[in-house]
Amino acid sequence: MQLTRFTDYALRTLIYLAGRPVQEKVALSYLAESFEMNLHHLNKVSQKLTQMGYLVSTRGKQGGISLARSPESISVGDVVRDMEPCLAAIDCDGIYCPIRSSCRLRGVLGKASQAFIRELDGVKLSDVSVTITDGQIPSVTL
Repeated sequence: MQLTRFTDYALRTLIYLAGRPVQEKVALSYLAESFEMNLHHLNKVSQKLTQMGYLVSTRGKQGGISLARSPESISVGDVVRDMEPCLAAIDCDGIYCPIRSSCRLRGVLGKASQAFIRELDGVKLSDVSVTITDGQIPSVTL
């Protein structure tokens, strides 16, 4: 299963904020630049995260976004479920398929998708957050 860029942006935003001091505001423009994200797209992601209760958004010169809840209370599975438009691994209804009536693949893939989400349900944002010091995103050397 591949997540959409929308969900990718949402998870990266939440992971970054989870590594910041509680209620510290971060400007969307800073996040967009730091993560090389499209600012317009990140604005949409931020709006949805705010509507879903993951973020608090403040406008103005001293504005920005911050987590609305503790990272320990946010399940990665919940975020993926809330951000993804469809979690089905395959869309058998949108195409013609002569074996659809006897095919068992749809059920197998459905169970695999459910297992994927169950695994993510056991992971809290605090489990995957990174420590941010002085506002700097840590670099990783491979």
